[in-house]
Amino acid sequence: MYIKKSKTLDYWPDSFDFETDPVCQEQFKPFIIDELDKLKAYDQQRPDDITYIFHEHAERVSGNVYKTCIHMGLGEKIANNMKWLSMPHDIGKRLLPIDLWDMEEKPTSKLKQFRRTHTLLGVQIVLEYFPQLEHPFKDLMIEIMAYHHEQMNGEGTHRISGDMLSAPVRLMSIIEAYDGWRIWRPHYGERDISIPGVLKRMREEKGADIFDMEFFEAFAEMKMIEYNEQQKTG
Repeated sequence: MYIKKSKTLDYWPDSFDFETDPVCQEQFKPFIIDELDKLKAYDQQRPDDITYIFHEHAERVSGNVYKTCIHMGLGEKIANNMKWLSMPHDIGKRLLPIDLWDMEEKPTSKLKQFRRTHTLLGVQIVLEYFPQLEHPFKDLMIEIMAYHHEQMNGEGTHRISGDMLSAPVRLMSIIEAYDGWRIWRPHYGERDISIPGVLKRMREEKGADIFDMEFFEAFAEMKMIEYNEQQKTG
């Protein structure tokens, strides 16, 4: 499957404005809303006591992407573009058997790899829905969808190293992982899933092998400002 990558790795999506671009408003926005509705319907078939709900994960991730871009000084247009680009990153999950997700035991490496085929299944959905359409939003949406589980050391899902990943993908991989570790699941046991606890784990246990640490520290600073404000207000 061919996936067009950004020609410049430091590229941020500034060549269009999602809120005013006719293609974004008339084609991509309805597509994303519809796909998240389908993901919600898929979630509703899962057990009642689950905590990691995919369509809610998508909303949290896109919100944190937006806030991080603003915190990094990238501006409203890029932040909003990134919010919408990141929102459908997990739509491929609905094409996998529903009994793959909600097990009490820690998933094996083999199961984890099978689950992560959702990255290319999502790309497949996009390519089938927009077979002829050419637009930078489509290209970067596909790139984020395909590569959001990659690692800086090249040991992620598709074995693509950080020097081959665009800035939007490197940021997305941090925020997506953070949200996954913030939601308790049975195999987590007594793990600290507080905001400071998850950030500490990401920094000390994962670090530069997994994440772009410049982007991580920008994200972590934003989350800790938010956390400290919440502590003050109770």
